[in-house]
Amino acid sequence: MNTVKLSLLLLLISSHLYSQNSDLPEGFPKTDRSKININNGWKFHLGEVSGNPGKIEFNDVQWKEVSVPHTLQLVSYELDSIKESWVQEKYLRDFGWYRKNLVIDAAADEKVFIEFEGVHNATEIWVNGEQAGSFKINGYVPFHFDITKYVKPGQQNLIAIKADNSYDKSIAPDPHRTDYVKFGGLYRDVYLVKTNKLHVNFNWEDYNAGVHITTPTVNTNNGTVSIKTTVSNEYDVPQNTKIATRIINDKGYVIKNLENEVLIPANSTHTFYQTTGIDDDFHLWSPDTPYLYRVNSVIYNEEEPVDYVENRFGFRTFKLVEGKGFVLNGEPIFLIGVNRHQNFPNIGDAVPNALHYQEALQYKQAGMNIIRLAHYTQDDAFLDACDELGLLVYEEPSTWIEWGGEEWFSKLDRATRIMIRNHRNHPSIVFWGAGINHRGPVPQMQYVAKEEDPNRLTASASSPWNGVKNAGITDVHATMDYRRTEWPESDFNMVMEHGSSANAEVNQFHISRYKASKQNIAAIGWLGADYNHLQPDIIDSRWKRDFMTTYAVLSAYRVPKPVYYWYQSELVSKPIVHIADESVSNNGKIRVFSNAREVALYHNDSLISRQLPDNDPEKANLEHPSFTFHYNWKEGEIRAEGFIHGEKIGEHSRTKQAEPYEIEVKISDGGDQAFYSGGSDLRLAHAYVLDKNGEIVTSAENRINFEISGEGEFVDNGKIEANPALLYDGVASIYVRSTAAAGKIEVMASSEGLKPGKTSITTATFNPDEIARTAQPIYDFPVVKIDIGGEKQLVQHEWQAWTGNSNKELRFELKDFQDAKIKISGAGKINWFGDDASMLGDLSFMGTDGVYSEEGELQLEFSGLENGEYVLETYHHTRRGDAKMTNDIELEIKDAKGSFTKKADDHLVDYYQHDSTGEREPLSVKTIFNTNGDKEVIISFKNLEEGDIWLNGFILKKVN
Repeated sequence: MNTVKLSLLLLLISSHLYSQNSDLPEGFPKTDRSKININNGWKFHLGEVSGNPGKIEFNDVQWKEVSVPHTLQLVSYELDSIKESWVQEKYLRDFGWYRKNLVIDAAADEKVFIEFEGVHNATEIWVNGEQAGSFKINGYVPFHFDITKYVKPGQQNLIAIKADNSYDKSIAPDPHRTDYVKFGGLYRDVYLVKTNKLHVNFNWEDYNAGVHITTPTVNTNNGTVSIKTTVSNEYDVPQNTKIATRIINDKGYVIKNLENEVLIPANSTHTFYQTTGIDDDFHLWSPDTPYLYRVNSVIYNEEEPVDYVENRFGFRTFKLVEGKGFVLNGEPIFLIGVNRHQNFPNIGDAVPNALHYQEALQYKQAGMNIIRLAHYTQDDAFLDACDELGLLVYEEPSTWIEWGGEEWFSKLDRATRIMIRNHRNHPSIVFWGAGINHRGPVPQMQYVAKEEDPNRLTASASSPWNGVKNAGITDVHATMDYRRTEWPESDFNMVMEHGSSANAEVNQFHISRYKASKQNIAAIGWLGADYNHLQPDIIDSRWKRDFMTTYAVLSAYRVPKPVYYWYQSELVSKPIVHIADESVSNNGKIRVFSNAREVALYHNDSLISRQLPDNDPEKANLEHPSFTFHYNWKEGEIRAEGFIHGEKIGEHSRTKQAEPYEIEVKISDGGDQAFYSGGSDLRLAHAYVLDKNGEIVTSAENRINFEISGEGEFVDNGKIEANPALLYDGVASIYVRSTAAAGKIEVMASSEGLKPGKTSITTATFNPDEIARTAQPIYDFPVVKIDIGGEKQLVQHEWQAWTGNSNKELRFELKDFQDAKIKISGAGKINWFGDDASMLGDLSFMGTDGVYSEEGELQLEFSGLENGEYVLETYHHTRRGDAKMTNDIELEIKDAKGSFTKKADDHLVDYYQHDSTGEREPLSVKTIFNTNGDKEVIISFKNLEEGDIWLNGFILKKVN
């Protein structure tokens, strides 16, 4: 294997060697492909410099050492109080230089690429002093540069990047106003990718490029998957190329193997088409069960594995049905969720993968099932999280309201195609935006989306005050509704932006209203988490606003607000009783969010009231409206108890907020994401100001001083008012960045007059080898399906035939198991059946014939199987019309673990027809056995009633 030496300046190590494809898990392919994360160890300078930073001899000693994701400039919570309009021609419109040295070992038959997940806004790259390319299309989509011809193998290679966030009228969303800030920087992950000259190309290169997975047929118990894989041959001679594609279940077991071979001409590409079906242990993807399959494709040059790629997909189907609305996997589902901006305070768009995942997890834990990605293409990590957690997604390219001329549209066209090609395999995505607040559909965007992906829905993103009143040329009329907008007369409709309030009243109003009609399919709130926006063009009594929104479900630092808990009460099945905090439980109203049928509220153990949910007409279509208690709470404790049919399901209590007393510190855990060392990863530390009773004092105004020790540092340049930090609803937050070495980090928080608090977290060593770090095991164990029958048997599709007519043919070689053998024996004569017979039912070709013993006993003997655990499913449907059907079978298993006898109970209902199983498979029995590889395994089947015992066929799988 070749190696890649990375100069990790941030780690204070001159060079560090990482073995290509090192430490791969069981069964994972070893090929020439490597993918090394190069986020750490960059030198950075903001703005103009003297000389050319692209040149090798340029002196960057005085430059700052940084890690990616990186923003050009940290900003204050209130955007440095800038007064610029939301066109944003000047603020943050700067450029930055990044430089890094890499030792790259590359053989003559290898390609070297730099891959970027996203850079604001235009990018230029130099390699070893030569300009190697530029990308000036869009700041929200991925791209790559082929740097092979610039690389000096085995030597230091200088990579210099100019990330230019300047105002550019040709790159959307410029030159127009946007209700979001255009942050700058090398703000998403960067990789050094190395491949053989025979390799799978990048998904975004063309319509036929990379891997494209579709599921053209999805049924309840089976599905068809079609995989297109494009391979580029950059040799000057043709290459005999084979692709071996494995479909892998969520346990790592290969359930399908597909192979194709072709001669690819020199310097050309070829697209392999592979289609198959999954019916064994089939699973659908949905918000409740987000089951993901893996597609691992290995490219061979002759018999040598030279490249691989792996993608995930899920089986799901969706459509719009009159009278039902949005139907997912055959079931109507009303979509409830929020809009999501990717930026965080201070760091802008430079968000590490763990924080993307954590935010997606928060929405999932709120019970939401859809997220609109507003108003631009977002990070791969967030889409991956949505796939894993079960969140449907509405994604769109980066525009807002206005549109530009020919060059502008040309670049937006390309950015849209890149977005779709990059994310088209994600089962979570169901909508593409064909107009982003453009007051109706934009034809060019609709046509691009449907040309690239005709299988997903498009939405128009309209407004109630301007533009068309229907879906137009798109599939769904999607509107903003902050009032009582009328619905279209005939089209399907979603509110893709509706109002939100901390007390949840506004959210309940809109969601209930839209659920009133089956033509309405979704209610997506504005907003998921608070975000920065600039002042509008006109500042008057109507439009004046703050630099940070205040009405989202989560705070800007992703701390849940009271409305978050109403979503849980409405959407989560587990029992919930939650008294909203005093930021909304005030002015004589106590708000309780619960999925109970009744709630009793007590003050100092005295019953105030026991009541049903709010009976407002505006909340009539909700599952669980909030409970509003009219009570002037002045002191003491209140307690809410929830009841269903008189049974208590839970309770929650609060004490009246008192004076601030102490600080509690918590660090966001990123879900189950490791906190990695090296400097690229972040976590949020939250300091909660509590009173003596442990209540968060939402009205507290303390400034919080943070201190840190160990292997971490705060994100703070001393100019953004990060430390000491301000409280927002009783919580102050600061970012913790990992340092070079893995280890323990302690965070302390204090404020004058308060008891200080502290907490700790430990970072894990970061392995920049993306393949080794993320690869999962592949258990490619054999699976055989054997159809047994007489000479004229009709063999089940995709099964092997074991055909015979006498007792001389009772042995069969299992070649998939290295020539293991199976033998059938039994009491009395073994009879073969399969003379033009027929029957009805699933697997009817297999079940219509077989072997049988009239004495009621059959035995299978396996020999030559390698050491391990196996699952055997045998089929026993009686086919003689004059023999009694049986579901009363005893098994005796003799294997490496000894002898075991049991009565089969896999089929609960008897069969009564010899020539039909209805819509069921023939009667079958599942057996698990073990072998040490030396001794035979014997499995005996006995009819506990008088009569035949049959064997129609079997499926044998090795599972360990």
